[in-house]
Amino acid sequence: MNGTHYIPTGRTSLVKRGSEALQVQTEYAYRPYPRLTTTISNKGQVLHKIEKKLKHPISSPEEQERIENIMKKQHFEIMGIIKNNTNFASANSSASKPALQHTQKENPATNFSLTDRIKSIPGIQKIYSLDNEGNFTGENATQFKKAFSVISKNIRELIDIFRMIPGITLAREKGVYEVERDRLYLVSAGDEIYFVTISRADYQTVYEQAIKKVLDDFYKEL
Repeated sequence: MNGTHYIPTGRTSLVKRGSEALQVQTEYAYRPYPRLTTTISNKGQVLHKIEKKLKHPISSPEEQERIENIMKKQHFEIMGIIKNNTNFASANSSASKPALQHTQKENPATNFSLTDRIKSIPGIQKIYSLDNEGNFTGENATQFKKAFSVISKNIRELIDIFRMIPGITLAREKGVYEVERDRLYLVSAGDEIYFVTISRADYQTVYEQAIKKVLDDFYKEL
């Protein structure tokens, strides 16, 4: 069946900020390339767009369900950021348009991501993304496999540290696991897995605790 037959249901919500009601809409599109896009608007004026590119169009019912879970996560994480970030510019702010344009230019697709928050921890070097079956979804799989050849051969066994949640498709329990102290950590975000590499920047940071705090705080906002 052609991938265009599998279209996840989009999400639309209103987020109130004082007297304003911002519309948040997340939808899937397969042209000109497959992606999930969340649009934030106020009275029809687009304030911001956050885009997550997908590797290929949806081609099966199972894949559609997985993408719907990712879409839900993206939608609610952005709603949480809008609600809790007092610096988020609105359409009524005189400085909003330049601020948003600058943000889009510097970082168009990952302004509100969990990985951005992890990267803010001193000493975080790289983050490699995987799906819950242990397949790399980013572009740096070869780099990781060269640096961690033994671990890369046993990824599926390693990610099973975080058990699958019964009744939820392709979702794992959330948590952080120290693979190699001050060098490599495994992070489960529920519907995605990350390998986080470290180059220690100070003597104070306890990386397992720091990453876990970021993970916990992130999901408290949703």
